[in-house]
Amino acid sequence: MLKFALRRIAASLLILLGTTVFIYALLLAAPGGPEQKYANNPRFTPQQQQAYVKALGLDKPVPVQYCRWLGACRRDADGVEALLGPTGLPSIFPSFLSGVESGIVHGDFGYSYENGNAVIERISGALLPTLILAGLSAALWLSLAVILGVITALRNGGLFDNSFSVFTYVTAAFPTFILGFALISIFSVWLGITPVSGMTDGRLSPAFGSDEYWQYFAYSPSTALADLARHLILPVTTLVLISVAGDARYVRQSVMESMGMEHVRTARSKGLSSLRINRRHILRTGLIPFATNIGLAFPFLVSGALITETIFSWPGIGRLTLIAIGNLDYPLLMGILSIGAAAVAIGNLISDLLYAALDPRIRL
Repeated sequence: MLKFALRRIAASLLILLGTTVFIYALLLAAPGGPEQKYANNPRFTPQQQQAYVKALGLDKPVPVQYCRWLGACRRDADGVEALLGPTGLPSIFPSFLSGVESGIVHGDFGYSYENGNAVIERISGALLPTLILAGLSAALWLSLAVILGVITALRNGGLFDNSFSVFTYVTAAFPTFILGFALISIFSVWLGITPVSGMTDGRLSPAFGSDEYWQYFAYSPSTALADLARHLILPVTTLVLISVAGDARYVRQSVMESMGMEHVRTARSKGLSSLRINRRHILRTGLIPFATNIGLAFPFLVSGALITETIFSWPGIGRLTLIAIGNLDYPLLMGILSIGAAAVAIGNLISDLLYAALDPRIRL
């Protein structure tokens, strides 16, 4: 298992490296690049524009720019010398070994063009809201998918199975933004029982993540959590409804296939109890394909969170991404995409390891 895990980790790192190359090349090829952002701004003289381009390192060849952004090259040196840190070790090594602190591998994503703040600070400020929304949604969605999928498989052809099939087709027909607006119209506008948008009630508490908010949270945690829970209802429901239907049907199909396998029939012929057969033979085999599907669902969750955060004005990574696109804030956008790619890679790695734990044959 250890060798398999190490192989998968190495493969994930290579895929992540290739993804960063693609992200960097894609944004570099986009119209209105960083060097053109202030080119036509009358407030900047040609000398100031040249100084700006040089300060950002945009006068260097593209491979050097990428190497510096990644952290594999020092910014205070050129040529082969840049590949080694002040300690003589490769620059891409951890900072305490190489002495290099610039580059995304060292946690330095540069500075935002919009306000000059560190990119990592802006991302970290929006990361917690997204983790709360996506984490809670994923926990509910995966749990419900397994539970509903198993129940419909064990009660194949029954009323519950047929009713859930109709529910699956209905939810699959709704895009995320239409479902979100429908929930807002019903529960916020017509019934008035849930907030329309945001993460907190501005009349009761400060903005989430501010120093004033954490003081308010420490003073009255129950009130703050209740307010947060009310604002989570609609965005979480949107993400769960969009995700759970298809995955539950996937679990149902896998469990039904495992019910007809030879080892299950053999277990029944030996007189084993239904509970033992379901738990040790049917579920273990039936959930193996679903384990691989978890990793594939992470990109869908990330994209769904982006749309959902926009609909409900949720102050997370999705909303920050749209702000970065609108402002042509390339360092911020590259930082967000890189962290998103890392999250997807970690999700796929967890999926592979879970699959290996359920089916030892793939470790070979």
